[in-house]
Amino acid sequence: MGRYLVMEIRRTLRNVPFLAYTICFPVGFYLLFTQVFRGDAGQDWSAQYMVSMALYGAMGAGLTGVSARIATERTRGWTRTLALTPLRPIGYLGIKLGASILLTLPVILLVMACGFVVNGVRLPVGTWLALVPLLWLATVPFIALGVAIGYSLRDEVASGVSVALLFVLSIGGGLWMPVQVFPHWLADIARVLPSYRAGELSWRVLDGHQPFGGGALWFAAWLVALLGLAGWRFRKAS
Repeated sequence: MGRYLVMEIRRTLRNVPFLAYTICFPVGFYLLFTQVFRGDAGQDWSAQYMVSMALYGAMGAGLTGVSARIATERTRGWTRTLALTPLRPIGYLGIKLGASILLTLPVILLVMACGFVVNGVRLPVGTWLALVPLLWLATVPFIALGVAIGYSLRDEVASGVSVALLFVLSIGGGLWMPVQVFPHWLADIARVLPSYRAGELSWRVLDGHQPFGGGALWFAAWLVALLGLAGWRFRKAS
């Protein structure tokens, strides 16, 4: 199974659109906006935007990658062919999940490295150590959403839907701009989205608080719901 996992990671890293969505976009936008607004905002804003773009990139790695790969292989009959191998459907899904989870971490670390090296973001060591696993955990609901899409839609549709959802969730969830600048009705909608709740947990840690409270309950509810949706679609497709 380990060889399948390594093969899956290598195949993913050869996917140019995937690398653009998950590495070039978050790193490029982070550097662009923090350089443009360097004179109008201090380090606190740069650190918050660093966390937002790290989450955006990790969401992209989890959502768009797994949905497109599962949908393509399912549509083209590869998952049926796997029945002839020792790899069972749950093992196949485990490889997809493992690759997606592993590939989100480098995106988070890369954006944070840009914040530290390029923009001079300086945080207590404990804050850095808390943010990385928290952001990593925050990608799990979006990986589950990608699994549900992959097992629900054909390959020519799944990729476009995943990218559209990525931008809706990231922009609507306040990762590109604070929800405080949204109209009141739109801000209320944004605070319901899983992307906002994931970002909220990280922003609280950034401000020196514990990532608990109502936001954590909302995030847990989204996590359970999307994992349930992914499990249901997997069982239907299998």
